[in-house]
Amino acid sequence: MSSAVLNQFLIPGLGDCGRTSHALMGGGGSGGGGRAARALRILLLLVLALAAVEYLFGSILDASPLRTYLYTPVYNATQTTLKNSERISPNWPKKLPLISTETKNPEVITHLKNITVNYTNVVNTTKISFVNMTRQNSTEDTSTPLLITKIMESIKNLVTTEDFYKMSEPTLPLCDEMPPDLGPINVNKTEIELDYVETKYPEVHRGGRYAPPNCTARHKVAIIVPYRDRQQHLAIFLNHMHPFLMKQQIEYGIFIVEQDGNSEFNRAKLMNVGFVESQKQKAGGWQCFIFHDIDLLPLDQRNLYSCPRQPRHMSASIDKLNFRLPYEELFGGVSAMTLEQFTKVNGFSNKYWGWGGEDDDMSYRLKKMNYHIARYKMSVARYAMLDHKKCAPNPKRYQLLSQTSKIFQKDGLSTLEYDLIDVVQHHLYTHIVVNIDEHS
Repeated sequence: MSSAVLNQFLIPGLGDCGRTSHALMGGGGSGGGGRAARALRILLLLVLALAAVEYLFGSILDASPLRTYLYTPVYNATQTTLKNSERISPNWPKKLPLISTETKNPEVITHLKNITVNYTNVVNTTKISFVNMTRQNSTEDTSTPLLITKIMESIKNLVTTEDFYKMSEPTLPLCDEMPPDLGPINVNKTEIELDYVETKYPEVHRGGRYAPPNCTARHKVAIIVPYRDRQQHLAIFLNHMHPFLMKQQIEYGIFIVEQDGNSEFNRAKLMNVGFVESQKQKAGGWQCFIFHDIDLLPLDQRNLYSCPRQPRHMSASIDKLNFRLPYEELFGGVSAMTLEQFTKVNGFSNKYWGWGGEDDDMSYRLKKMNYHIARYKMSVARYAMLDHKKCAPNPKRYQLLSQTSKIFQKDGLSTLEYDLIDVVQHHLYTHIVVNIDEHS
């Protein structure tokens, strides 16, 4: 192939001008001209390749002259020029360098501040925008992928630190299933002023609420006490029950439900009211309910005020009954039921006005729903009874009991009606006053 043809092939864009130049140069210069043109093309390709590498991987080159000619920073035109001895290494660490307070070279400090401007702004605002992180809008000597990596590591560190603080928050262990040092106790039936009792037990919170300070209680218990005209009994009851319950390491609240008006006392309906109203007093509600006569005081701390899988008759052994159980189906005095158990049987009946029958009615309801009555052994389920005047028996109690299994789903919580008169949170108890008279 002739040198003229070769030259045309190697430099196709020259056209007639190229051939005229070649002719003027003569035959001897044709080979040298082709080699020069080829070298020029290779050099141009090399420059373009370096420019592309410089643009995409800026950290490979360190402030090279080529970068200076490729672009000019939009801002920070007054940035101090560093000497070679002060220049920062292009091999960036995984984390941005910290500015030490001991650094004596102001030029280095200025340079480091300029490097971290965009990074700090992004992290502090927690809005990460990768679109604006172009080289023309930044003066860092680092590439976009490296900056993104640093930002993600910083966010990860922030999350890790936050999780650490959450994990370091103190959490109390569960209380023992059987708290230590429980056993028989004495009861003080001596009359005492209610106002004086209210000044005792500073560890109890307003409303008669308590939770153990050194562990998380396993049981959340509402003590529901039907009440009318028993202020002296109330003082003795509170004075005895608070230290007894605190010893058992349960979370509890005492609710005194007082019947207003002149109708006959309706213990069962008051306990239904206590169940409903006590749930309103606690976020999330109570898990366990102890329905408690005010004239019965427990004599053994091992008689735990909690709710097992089956309804529990707590007061199986009473001093005035010679510590004997009168009959097996008895469920009166003090009884414990879970939220599920109590709602499944529709609570207590609302129809028992006067003394007797309502506890046997509950026993029938439990049996109908396939529950059985649990009890502690007689040596543990011991109670002392305070003296009180006997009430007249309800003459309709046997007639009502004969209908329990047929009507209990239509008599109880589902049909409960009452007028709430007042709710007062005293130091040692929550006082709920209601009118439960039937409306004609």
